[in-house]
Amino acid sequence: MVLITNFSIPIKQLAKMIAPMSHGDLPAFPEGLPLAPIARISHNKLLQNDPAEAEKVLEACRTHGFFYLDLTDTDDGQTLLGESEDLLELAYRAFDCPVEEKRNYALVKGVSLFGYKENGTVKLTDPEKRPDTTEFFNVSKDHMHGITESRTYPSAITDNRDLFKQFTRNAHETCMLVLTTLAKQLNLAPEAFANKNLFSEPSGDHCRLTHKFAHHSDKSAIGLPSHTDFGSITMLFNWLGGLQIQSHDPAKNKEWEYVKPVPGHAIINLGDAMVTFTNGLLKSGKHRVIPAPGEQVNVDRYSIVYFVRPHDSVLMEPLPEFTNLAAHLKVAGKFEPEGGKTLTAGEWMRQRSIQLGS
Repeated sequence: MVLITNFSIPIKQLAKMIAPMSHGDLPAFPEGLPLAPIARISHNKLLQNDPAEAEKVLEACRTHGFFYLDLTDTDDGQTLLGESEDLLELAYRAFDCPVEEKRNYALVKGVSLFGYKENGTVKLTDPEKRPDTTEFFNVSKDHMHGITESRTYPSAITDNRDLFKQFTRNAHETCMLVLTTLAKQLNLAPEAFANKNLFSEPSGDHCRLTHKFAHHSDKSAIGLPSHTDFGSITMLFNWLGGLQIQSHDPAKNKEWEYVKPVPGHAIINLGDAMVTFTNGLLKSGKHRVIPAPGEQVNVDRYSIVYFVRPHDSVLMEPLPEFTNLAAHLKVAGKFEPEGGKTLTAGEWMRQRSIQLGS
């Protein structure tokens, strides 16, 4: 990678100097690989309350827990796509500096998820104990919008606060559209899930800039080990392969399948909070990031993610409508609250963040 020390270079010019990250410039995603059969959902049809499209969302969230969201068919969707591209270009600048400098913004495990995570982390629950090859900056929605007092971030982030504010608000609204659609499909009040993820309340919501190093030599290294997200809903923009989810087809015996990046589409998945709120009716799909397939393995992988987490005061328990479901699933991750205590979302997130490793 080219080391850029002149930060006065325009972001778009800088991006071209560092890596060819547009779909047209990347090596092609190889043919013939096992692809996850996840649905493609139209943003426009969801906004129009299309019944068939709403049913597809519910089916996706009861099976794989993942689907593609086509953002090309609305103005708001096109805005989100543009913001994700701007954040991609910003990510090149944020990561292209010595690791010693990035460590000045390190997150504190078990205290806060916000800040910088270095590559080389070993997840505590990973049986193979493989160091990951992904670094990221978690940028708090609350910090960007002044909801809570901000920690320090690199200038590449703080100088672009308006972009983060616009992206987090637009991404949050789009995710709430999905949660409202699910609520209606489950015969709940439309705001049943959205009210547990209020934008204006302190929460773990954040935008993540990620960078996974190219696997030039160790092709068996892991980008991120298998996990489920522990928030409510996640929106991912990525331009390179490597994401896999575990198959729900019994005949495939939990085989890993690729989620191929599709231009103009975000990848949406549910997190464990939605499993908790519905007592196991909805699913948070297990996924991982491995070396990109084919010639893509030689390209650094960047992605932009928005995580919606329940606001901190929400109790992590099923909605009354789902309390008596027979198919209850344990979704507290690898910990159990002491004495059967019902945790708030803030407490729950801190417990889950400890599992990120060291």
